[in-house]
Amino acid sequence: MSIYAWSDIHVDFPQNLEIIQSVSSTDFRKDTLIVAGDVSDRLDRLKVALSSLRSSFEHVFFVPGNHDLWTRKEDFACSIEKHLHIQEMCAALGVRTEPAKITLENGDAAWIVPLLSWYSKPEEGADSLFVKKVGEDPSLKMWMDNYRIKWLSLLGQTPAEYFALQNEQYIIDYDAPVISFSHFLPNRDVIFPNEVPTGEIGPYENDPHPAFNFTRVAGTSKLQDQIARLGSKIHFYGHQHRNKIKPVGGVTYISHCMGYPGEDRYAETGDKLAPVKLPLSEGN
Repeated sequence: MSIYAWSDIHVDFPQNLEIIQSVSSTDFRKDTLIVAGDVSDRLDRLKVALSSLRSSFEHVFFVPGNHDLWTRKEDFACSIEKHLHIQEMCAALGVRTEPAKITLENGDAAWIVPLLSWYSKPEEGADSLFVKKVGEDPSLKMWMDNYRIKWLSLLGQTPAEYFALQNEQYIIDYDAPVISFSHFLPNRDVIFPNEVPTGEIGPYENDPHPAFNFTRVAGTSKLQDQIARLGSKIHFYGHQHRNKIKPVGGVTYISHCMGYPGEDRYAETGDKLAPVKLPLSEGN
């Protein structure tokens, strides 16, 4: 058995849904797939995509991204309510949302540990991954979460605090190497291609949205703390649509997002139109 991973498959685009539905029904029958969020805000499309992948892989693991928790007038009043509904739907489909031990082809084993998450904005605490950007619009007027995400039942917590707390029951000592995954980013190191800037960042080359500062909504260091306590060998994440493999502090961080049709469809992790096979070496 091999372990594959994919994120941000965005099946609201018909081209992406066609790719998902064309995944071989025989090539991966003994394999595991990690899906790290941003499938669709439409429950019917989310169900179709996960069902299709479940028919191709022996095991499918899933955590929601921000797009998956968008609400519409006709469905849910609160994104937490929608999240709970998605968990129930996954259980009915046989899609895993809790840790499970997977036996690999060579007889070794690994634990797959899904980590729920959200981003911390700079005004919400020191766990934000924020780095100031020259000329940015701090209002995030273009950010759709401001209009489609609704939090009505957080009981005084930030969204990042709420989801991190849900993970705590799974932050234990496991009897095999751990592969964890989340939708959002766990540290500043994985945001940037090289070193983390010590001051302001400027618009990057060919920046399509120079006023938008991704670091305001990138993720939370609460994830990094939980990854460290898990002792993860590999952590897979999505959200940024900039795919990479980056070792940091003994953990191999991997991002492999299908992304939007207009984006470059190839990255250092390989063809975005297929899931990436995780590099399980001896000891992983």
